[in-house]
Amino acid sequence: MNRRSFLQLLVDEAPLPHYDEVLHDAVANAASPAEVADLHAEHTLALQLRDTLEKRRSRQEQQRALVECAKELAEDRSDPDTILSLIVSQAQRLLGCDMAYLSLNDNAARVTCMQVMVGATSSAWRDVRIPFGIGIGGRVAATGTPFSTPDYFSDERLTHDPVVDASVRAERQLSIVGVPLRTSAVIGVLFAANRTPGWFSHDAIALLGSFAALAATAIEQARSRYDRDQTLTALRQANEALRQRTVDQERAVAAHDQSMAIVLRGGGVQEVVTAAGDQLGGVLAIFDEFETPVAWTPRAPEEVLKAMSVAAGGAHDGAYWVTGLVAGTENLGTLVWEPPVASTEVGDLDRRLLARAAVVASLLQLFSRNLAAAEARVRGELLDDLLTPTPRTYSSLAERALRIGYQPQKRHAVVVAHIRAENRQSLASVASDLAAASDGLSTVRDGQAILVIPSDDPSLTGRRTARSMTMRLGSPVTVGAAGPVDDPADLPAAYAEALACAQALLRLERVGVAATAADLGYAGLLLGDGASAVRFVARTLGPVIRHDEQRSTALMETLEAYFATGQSLVASAKRLHIHPNTVTQRLDRVRRLLGMDWNSPDHTLEVQLALRLHRLGRELDD
Repeated sequence: MNRRSFLQLLVDEAPLPHYDEVLHDAVANAASPAEVADLHAEHTLALQLRDTLEKRRSRQEQQRALVECAKELAEDRSDPDTILSLIVSQAQRLLGCDMAYLSLNDNAARVTCMQVMVGATSSAWRDVRIPFGIGIGGRVAATGTPFSTPDYFSDERLTHDPVVDASVRAERQLSIVGVPLRTSAVIGVLFAANRTPGWFSHDAIALLGSFAALAATAIEQARSRYDRDQTLTALRQANEALRQRTVDQERAVAAHDQSMAIVLRGGGVQEVVTAAGDQLGGVLAIFDEFETPVAWTPRAPEEVLKAMSVAAGGAHDGAYWVTGLVAGTENLGTLVWEPPVASTEVGDLDRRLLARAAVVASLLQLFSRNLAAAEARVRGELLDDLLTPTPRTYSSLAERALRIGYQPQKRHAVVVAHIRAENRQSLASVASDLAAASDGLSTVRDGQAILVIPSDDPSLTGRRTARSMTMRLGSPVTVGAAGPVDDPADLPAAYAEALACAQALLRLERVGVAATAADLGYAGLLLGDGASAVRFVARTLGPVIRHDEQRSTALMETLEAYFATGQSLVASAKRLHIHPNTVTQRLDRVRRLLGMDWNSPDHTLEVQLALRLHRLGRELDD
């Protein structure tokens, strides 16, 4: 074997035993001891060269791996926590160790704090704070120089701490190396560890140190990027807040201008609701003190308005914004808003705009209420004069009626409304609202509301008035009604009749009911103070009396004979000295005048009572 054989083995990167085989063959063929000595020298030199090449190749591989790790760190743009995890993972891969971990220094507290670990089997390492000078981490953090131990717990160079040792023991670490993470100063420590004893080589320590230098730079860059991103985010947020504040100010100014325009031109609450709805979105509605809607967002669903009415009464689950409309201590109603977003997401500006809308609506409600009160006083004074007539009343009636929109020539029903004394606080305003809504009149006398309302059906008008006032006042309202009348001179008599009906209902304990004299019949005559027998007779037998007067017939005489003889046609004919067929003909005429049911049990008593009162009136006149 010549010398080129060892070189060929080096070129072929042959395994180590092949070198011994070549030496053995060469020695066997050696010609002299000197040649054998040369062969041994060449063999030794070849092995040394092989070790040198292996070390260089290993170092190059480590350098290549280090470069790859550096590229990954340089390319990563994640947050600092992700960078720390990447550093530790790369360190474990570079050294091929059981575990790797990293701590960062808190120079003010003089501790280095565990941050992230790979290869861990427990959580004992989390939140461990290693004081400077304690253990490997504290020693490296304090001195800024690498430190390696083949067996942590038996190394007398180290200062131990129970907490730190407990975390090391939990992971069964023995051989550990720590190198500083350094920029302009030491910012932390990078560790590698194995669960078996043994030294880390100088090359491994140097490699970890080189990687730690790159890692420290990556950490600082990540921190800088994070701080820059946070600053940019804060600036963007501040810019957005400034932009939103500008928008809000513009909305507030526009809302103020719009509100003032509505007030100055004498607008109503419907305009306020519409304008506020355009600004806020969602659905808005204004309810009076009786939870009755007076203005609402156009095309608002009926079921939403019903739910908002409940909310206006104080029963709601937080889905609505409810704002009271007040002036001093006077309750003017409620503004209810259903926002287009969740109630918790309503911003400060929207709340301020809602409050402004409530103030403007309160102001307009107060103006409207004061105007209505002034008009109600004028209408009430006119009605008071009409109910207590004097020559002056009628002489100025036309002018006064024209001024307030009252038309006395229309047919009117007169209504008297009674409510218990403790519930009369709003009686006048409710009566005024109802009368004004129908172009009628209202006033209050002796705690009772009197309304004169255009109507051809006093009974229906009375029932509607009782129902409406009961609902708005929250307490039963008893109503007596009379009419219709189309001459103001007849109002006092109609008022007396309606009052008598209301008193009769109260004596009958029919609270919350409405009735006319026709509804009550003789009961109204008997129970009502001021009830008129003449009006009762006229209402019951008026058509028959007028027929006798106009045609000189004897229908009233026939009725008296009919009832006096126990409703016998034959006996009536004998008493009147006429044929029974004539009695039948006269009673048919009465039926046509009084109605089909004039002879029913319900009306017979009233007809007989009216006959007796009529006869008594004639006898007294005679």
